[in-house]
Amino acid sequence: MSWKAIILGAVLLIVIAWNAAVAFADLQLEKRPYDGVYDSCHKVWSSRGLYDTKEERNSPTAFRRAFKAGAHGVEVDFSYDTATDRFIIGHGHPRKGLDGRPVYTKKEGELFTLELLFRELGEGHAFWLDYKNLDHLSVEATQKAIRRLKTIAVNGNVHDRLYIEGSNPLRLSLYTDAGFKTLLGTFPLPDSNPFASIVLDAYKLLFAAFNITGTAMNYGSIDTPIYGENTQKQLGNLPVFVFHIPDDPSLLQQLAHNAMSASCSSAATSVSTASPSPPAAGIDGQPGSPKERHHA
Repeated sequence: MSWKAIILGAVLLIVIAWNAAVAFADLQLEKRPYDGVYDSCHKVWSSRGLYDTKEERNSPTAFRRAFKAGAHGVEVDFSYDTATDRFIIGHGHPRKGLDGRPVYTKKEGELFTLELLFRELGEGHAFWLDYKNLDHLSVEATQKAIRRLKTIAVNGNVHDRLYIEGSNPLRLSLYTDAGFKTLLGTFPLPDSNPFASIVLDAYKLLFAAFNITGTAMNYGSIDTPIYGENTQKQLGNLPVFVFHIPDDPSLLQQLAHNAMSASCSSAATSVSTASPSPPAAGIDGQPGSPKERHHA
């Protein structure tokens, strides 16, 4: 047997095995119950609040503005500080101080924590929590963080309205096992890329292998969307939270409209897309049905 025949046979076996694995993953994902992931008709959330300056992002003022503008939920960047057992709100990673300890950026003169956010603004609102340092935590530290988050979530009466995003499925699934809703952060290729479907299938295999609630991805640009028609079709009934949607009211309106079930009134649609666009986020889904997709 020639080496060309051996290579051809090996490639053929890999293709068959890959397609079989993807088909099995699709079958498993179709069986998962997705209803109840997010049941509200309000599909537009706010990313880091509504802010006038970069410094105001993820601040109490920015979140208050977002909720006042009609956003049902907000996306919040945070890190878990193992030394103090606190969840510090902020987008960037902390710098190291002279003593080697992390130094976090203050918001409005003090450290802003998830505990304070839930206590002051948690009532009736939902929170998409973007976990900035999940990948860097040990299993022991993750379990400690889960215990702490459970406590402040219950005290703030927000447990069922939390969505925790991270890119480490091993650590993230521990939160799902503990009763939280979780989102696997993914980075697919643009919808028009010829390899986009392969990357999406790889993410679906990963998603099927772990106990995770939904996924999260960047929308892309209007001209080169990542969350385009092909991607939406390939993802099927997976719950998807989409962030960085372009500042285009008609696009937000379309995504929100596509998400609405018959039980959602036109008034709800209007309120959902009424938030100012720059930091706006949307969610596209079918509330209460097996096909629930979220954009933010």
